[in-house]
Amino acid sequence: MTSETRRTGGPDPSARPRYAEHGAGGQAHGVEASPSERTQYVRPPGPDSPTTAVRGPLPRPAGTGGPPPPPQAPAPTGPLSPLWTWGAPVLAVLAVLLLPFAAATTDLSDIGGWGLAAVLSPLAWVAVGLAVACCVVELWSPRPRIPMLGAATTVLILCTTGMPSVIQPQARFTTAWLISGFVDAVAGNGVPPTGVDARFYWPAFFAQWAWFRDAAGADQLDTILRWYPPAVVAVWAIGVYALARSMLGGTRAPWVAAWLFVGLNWIEQDYFSPQATAIVLLLTVLTFALGPLATRRVDNAGVPGWPRAHRGAPSLPRWRRWLISAMTPPNSPTLPARQLLLIYFCMSLCLIALAPTHQLTPFAIIGQLVVLALVGRFRGRGLVIVATLAVTVFILIAAREFWLNQISMITGGAGEAGAVEAGFIERLEGDTGQIVVKLLRVLMPGLTWLLAIAGAWVYWKRRRDLVPIALAGIPMGMAVVQSYGGELLFRVILYGLPILTILAVDALRAFARVNRKRERLFVAAMLVLFPLLILIRGGNDAYLDVTTEDVQMTRQAYDQAPPGATVQPLATVGPYALEGVGQHNNMASGGDGCAILASDPIRCIELVQPQTLLIYKSMEKQGVVLNGEQPGWTLAVRQQLIESGQYRATYENGFNAVLVRNEPPPVPGVPAPQVPAPDTAAPGAVEGGTP
Repeated sequence: MTSETRRTGGPDPSARPRYAEHGAGGQAHGVEASPSERTQYVRPPGPDSPTTAVRGPLPRPAGTGGPPPPPQAPAPTGPLSPLWTWGAPVLAVLAVLLLPFAAATTDLSDIGGWGLAAVLSPLAWVAVGLAVACCVVELWSPRPRIPMLGAATTVLILCTTGMPSVIQPQARFTTAWLISGFVDAVAGNGVPPTGVDARFYWPAFFAQWAWFRDAAGADQLDTILRWYPPAVVAVWAIGVYALARSMLGGTRAPWVAAWLFVGLNWIEQDYFSPQATAIVLLLTVLTFALGPLATRRVDNAGVPGWPRAHRGAPSLPRWRRWLISAMTPPNSPTLPARQLLLIYFCMSLCLIALAPTHQLTPFAIIGQLVVLALVGRFRGRGLVIVATLAVTVFILIAAREFWLNQISMITGGAGEAGAVEAGFIERLEGDTGQIVVKLLRVLMPGLTWLLAIAGAWVYWKRRRDLVPIALAGIPMGMAVVQSYGGELLFRVILYGLPILTILAVDALRAFARVNRKRERLFVAAMLVLFPLLILIRGGNDAYLDVTTEDVQMTRQAYDQAPPGATVQPLATVGPYALEGVGQHNNMASGGDGCAILASDPIRCIELVQPQTLLIYKSMEKQGVVLNGEQPGWTLAVRQQLIESGQYRATYENGFNAVLVRNEPPPVPGVPAPQVPAPDTAAPGAVEGGTP
């Protein structure tokens, strides 16, 4: 201590120990030493009392802590070259301008088993390449601009996930039109119909959009259905970016995580559905839990993670370190109380809203929050109780009838396929294009998990933390559900995909830091991944494509159907349920193997006897590319029904047709035949996924 220190009772500013520390940009700058390593002083109680040093700085032993990171070149301070200033904006504008020309030069009439990718215009592929180049140029800029990176991400989503929305005039996914019909049913009198479909027991999404539709004065949601996938994926990407900022840090890696999430999101659960909204709520809760509310267990010296022995002391046994770590309480967030209360309130709203929105997502987020609470990585464990109570109360009251009468859908029944069999084995059918696309859907999650496991190892070496990989694995526990169908596997992958992609980026970042030239390999991988995404997502477009004629024909059929008449499709593709759900019982299905009429057309139509029969070109394509039917099989069925006198055609154009049943003339003294009541007992509790 100097004489100036003794006289003033405080340390000499020039005598404070300072250390050089490398920041995020690699530049060394002076910072205060850590509390455990600098000299601390206590102001004396009196003016003449000497200052006492509490603890002196400890010398850093050689060979501990590893070498400091090498210094990097300072960031440029002068003006950027025109390439970095205008390169990304020009590429983004060119990519967007090419999309209308790509739509005009794509012939959708020739879609086969390879799906949309086989008929896509070359201009569309050029637009995809320009979108990738836009992202890479801005990412490699010496000073990347956050708004430009956001715009580049938007263009990338529009040119990949949004490519079907750009090319096709209507929403392409059959189940999106079915959900639109559910919204129409709720908008009619504000009450979900009963005995039609099990999804009506979770009506929050349908009621929400029925309110939006009525408030806007609209009677249809065709435009919303068409553009919903790229819009909701953009919202998901924001959530992944926020999670990556908390887990990875930095300025570039979070954007790469968002792009990788878009590229690996082949699962196609982003159509107009409760599932898509539930993922938004799930990402919001995880972002709060791993961001502002994130905590770590710390020892008395402030060292995060497992407790470490003091320098020079022998290492503690591993079991003892685990025990001490589990008994050490987590630290508290540093946010003000008002901000914490606001975050708790928002998370509670999201968790409560999940209960009446979707069947499985609440259990996925509850499992992830439980893991975070058990390992001390989440402050606000009372929110687990809020989520559990919300789900329990909703099940016991609002969904009571479903759980009493349809519990076999969760527990499984005799002869029902398991999740793996229904999700993979039963779907591996069709022509060559269908088989290749479905095999790629198996390879993609395998690649994702391999990258994530490598990233988990890197994350462990860097932060001694395995919690992220546990968060991604928790939803796999839902695979014990036997009768939910193949949709379960899609959701298991989707629930873990945000964390998996973030871990994968950590592995890729470690790989690139060895040699910066390896980043060129990542650019080549992006140029392969995103076209592959279009191939996988559009692989079923031969029978999922919906035309404007299909929509108009269906609405005309409902307008002409008498009250209570059954309107039913030959197969469950096309916009057959865009309206009339509950009113015309178009969700009806017959027994004796006739849940789908096309399984045995003539016999099942005779058994079910729908008053109006809908036939689309997509049904013809589905039979040919997926079920091995001969070309023209729907024409043969139509001709046979008309020649038998049972039906007459009120609309015919190519493969599209509307057939109306001819009523038999009454016979004196003989009662009119009774049409068997359709079996409408909740055909399923899922929103259909990628077949």
